[in-house]
Amino acid sequence: MTNPNAFFFAFSGNLAFAAGNCAIALNRHMKSNDYDIVMFHTRLEECDRQALQQIPNVILRDFDLKENFVQHMLTHIPQESRFRTRNHLMCFAHFEAFRLLSEYKHVVWYDVDIGFQRDCSGIFNYATPLGILPDTPWTVANQFTKPVDGYDMNRPAVCTATMALDDSLPHEAMVQFMYEKAWNYADRLFNPDQAIINLALQEFDITPNLIPPEIFSCFADRNEALTARAVHFGTGNKVWNNTNLCNAFPEWYRTHLEWLSLGGSDFDQTAITPRNAVGTLNSFDRLVNENDLLKREISELKEKLGRKKSLWNCLKNRLS
Repeated sequence: MTNPNAFFFAFSGNLAFAAGNCAIALNRHMKSNDYDIVMFHTRLEECDRQALQQIPNVILRDFDLKENFVQHMLTHIPQESRFRTRNHLMCFAHFEAFRLLSEYKHVVWYDVDIGFQRDCSGIFNYATPLGILPDTPWTVANQFTKPVDGYDMNRPAVCTATMALDDSLPHEAMVQFMYEKAWNYADRLFNPDQAIINLALQEFDITPNLIPPEIFSCFADRNEALTARAVHFGTGNKVWNNTNLCNAFPEWYRTHLEWLSLGGSDFDQTAITPRNAVGTLNSFDRLVNENDLLKREISELKEKLGRKKSLWNCLKNRLS
């Protein structure tokens, strides 16, 4: 270890372009250079491996879950969960962030569907010993399809999309606990890694520091996303498959062009239409203004009709 801090990402080969985007943007915005960017990957194309190796601070490591673990999860994870494919099982690499504490003082995990927009070094301050996102309004029970005995299922849940960890954690024992419990409770895991990490906090009596999402992992549809240090594309709509998101966060797409210039693989761009959003916004403003004008005209017409109706009623009363 030459640096005390690590940003940690894990991804299957189909998301190499997203991981590359994270690494390029981190290097652009971080003011210090006391960090590594550790990337666990599986089934990585050679062109992507070479592209990632050109990005400063990146350390690549092959990673595959044990095959018996994979098969057990694919067989037992309930139908209600969306994590029932081999690629989705990369979510269990969250546990490896804790194992990495044997090499680094601090480890920060980020999902790869993140856009880095500003310096994120402040997130390491939340690793005392563990910082994590709130999962409001969900509870621990919402992470499972049925309760787990011996744990408070009504406790507010945390979200593992972003975590900041310190090596004072009992990380070796935590890793063993998490993989064992994932195996034991596979038939009730709705959000697999998140469910188990919520249990681990109780098992090891850890009170987490809540990382403010509006600063370090802001959902893309929130107003704060414009100025957040990191924006999270944490739904099925991603910046690479939704035109509105692509055009709302142009830095991500410009960074993607840098990734392509390194020889990295592209995603299917037929789902998006990158363009300057100002023209669309101006057209929308015109529609809003026209709608407001129409509303005023309708209101004035109603007032005129109301006066005529009142006058007619007055004349009827006099004639009668």
